[in-house]
Amino acid sequence: MAWLDAAPLLLAAVALLLFPGALVSAAAGLRGLAAAATAPAITVTIVAATAVVAPWLHLPWSLAAVLVCSLLAAALVLGIRVLTQGKSAVREATARWRPRPSWRLTVPAYLLGAAVVVVQLALAFGHPANISQTFDNVFHLNSVRYILDTGNASSLTMSAMTSGDNPPYFYPAAWHDLAALLVTVTGAPLVLAVNMLNIAVAALIWPLGCMLLTRVFAGAQPLAVAAAGVLSAFFSGFPLLLLDFGVLYPNFLAISLLPAALGAMAWLFRRAEEYEVHVTSRFLIPCLMLPGLALAHPNGLMSLLAVTIPLVLQSYLVRYWPSKNLFRRRGWIVASLGLLLALATVAVLWKVIRPPEDAAFWPPIQSPARAALQILSNSAMGKPLALTVSVLMLIGLAVSMRRLSRTWLIGGFVIVAFLFMVVSAAPFSRLRSLLTGVWYNDSYRIAALLPLVAVPFAAVGFAALMALLKRRFPAALTHSSWRKLVRGSLLALLGIAGVAGLIPPVTGAVASARANYDENAASPLLSTDEHRLISQLDAVVPADAVIAVNPWTGGALAYALAQRETTAKHILTATTGNENLLNQHLRDAPGYPDVCAAASAENVRFVLDFGDKEVHGNRHSFPGLENLAASPSFRLVLQEGQARLYELTACPAG
Repeated sequence: MAWLDAAPLLLAAVALLLFPGALVSAAAGLRGLAAAATAPAITVTIVAATAVVAPWLHLPWSLAAVLVCSLLAAALVLGIRVLTQGKSAVREATARWRPRPSWRLTVPAYLLGAAVVVVQLALAFGHPANISQTFDNVFHLNSVRYILDTGNASSLTMSAMTSGDNPPYFYPAAWHDLAALLVTVTGAPLVLAVNMLNIAVAALIWPLGCMLLTRVFAGAQPLAVAAAGVLSAFFSGFPLLLLDFGVLYPNFLAISLLPAALGAMAWLFRRAEEYEVHVTSRFLIPCLMLPGLALAHPNGLMSLLAVTIPLVLQSYLVRYWPSKNLFRRRGWIVASLGLLLALATVAVLWKVIRPPEDAAFWPPIQSPARAALQILSNSAMGKPLALTVSVLMLIGLAVSMRRLSRTWLIGGFVIVAFLFMVVSAAPFSRLRSLLTGVWYNDSYRIAALLPLVAVPFAAVGFAALMALLKRRFPAALTHSSWRKLVRGSLLALLGIAGVAGLIPPVTGAVASARANYDENAASPLLSTDEHRLISQLDAVVPADAVIAVNPWTGGALAYALAQRETTAKHILTATTGNENLLNQHLRDAPGYPDVCAAASAENVRFVLDFGDKEVHGNRHSFPGLENLAASPSFRLVLQEGQARLYELTACPAG
């Protein structure tokens, strides 16, 4: 399939992300950029919450369930607004909306930024149906198939796929819920739907969120808002980094949601410049967005809390500190108690919402000086220097330091920069784990947060440069020529960045990601021969049969790609007693009486042998599934190169 043929599926993914949340954001009285940027985040909440509730109501996972919940949420929001605002809420919700004149600048800017993101990801993926050849992708793709097979998309139970005999545990499944929903609605192949969903998230949620955050932060500056839409596409730290490393699809979705969520928090605490919403909606919108952020990935919620701390402190100080007779004011007492309670809550969450210590094993990778340089040059994790956006960012920081009202995002920038310094350059210690264990002590996950706080400053820097030109050349810049300059500057910005990052053969972030999506004879997870063999499984393996696999070699992907049950669905699957016995002794079935009983109990009738090449280049022995050509217990059924499918003949079918 060519990229042009995949365009309708991409549009379907965009509609899926926009429509459910748009009903609710409209009911909340939002219009224009505010509605467009918050709608996908609300959609994620609706989708993930519906997935949790549906099993309790004995409802299978479906678009119908999501739409019903969307309508109920919209009705609830409108009802709350009617109770608090009266009839004016209904008039606002039904009134005809007229866009502001600035849309002629901001809409094309968004489309330019989104187009750049689409092209970058298309170049990185190489082909619409390529998979990420990385460790975690086994779990992510199989989880989507598991939702499709079971009709259960709940974050509370999805881990049953890999928990073996242990009870299921919480796993944030919002991304998997969306992917399964897209497959259900469109009937598209699973891998194709996954790639189109990721492109839609990167090209829709991220740039719109950056534009909203810039609008909230910088005020009514159409040029800065427009610049944010374009500049959001030119940071190597996001969105491409987490589609390369890992792959970290849940984290990728969560960080995409962060700019709009941070903008909503600025509304809540009255820090938005010239962009207020009604008091009811100020409280409703964050409540509608935060559950989805947490169910996308909990460290997305913790990231938001971290960068919101300066915002809350500034809101508190601006409102109460200059007042006379401060200690006699009841409002100050209530606010102070609320602030202390909020900080205590964050401290408790910081301690509780973190992975186990054995999962947060990532070491420091560089010196403090190099980490600082990477922050200032937007080149974290060894990516190429981003000179254009970095210069604009530094200008924006300098300009913003003159405005007290913008201090909160400067504080957010300092926090993220500090966390990156700690995780990437500080030695192992309890303090390092305390500060960055929320992100698995993983430099990549925090590096992906840097663009969140850099894009608004780069956009403000660009607007400041244009304002300087206008002041220096007032006679030459008439109203008409000014508009031409603005448009020309945006196009020039796009062109400069495009020359640096889009002309094949690509380098830097795109090239790095491309290497992880390229499928060839030596691909680390699934080679061309192995993929070709899996594509034939549905013709020779009965639908009710189970295939024994070594998941480290990519065999577990037979479940996601061929809809055939496998003994492992993730590289780190918790195996049952029967599966352990088969992994150790299946090839010697005649000599182990219990083996055939275990195979019958698990209905194992076939084995995939993909050799000993593993995704991380290590060696994890599964002796019962190896050297099958020399065992009389098996018959070769399919072979593509060194990839083989064997049928178990020594044991009767279960």
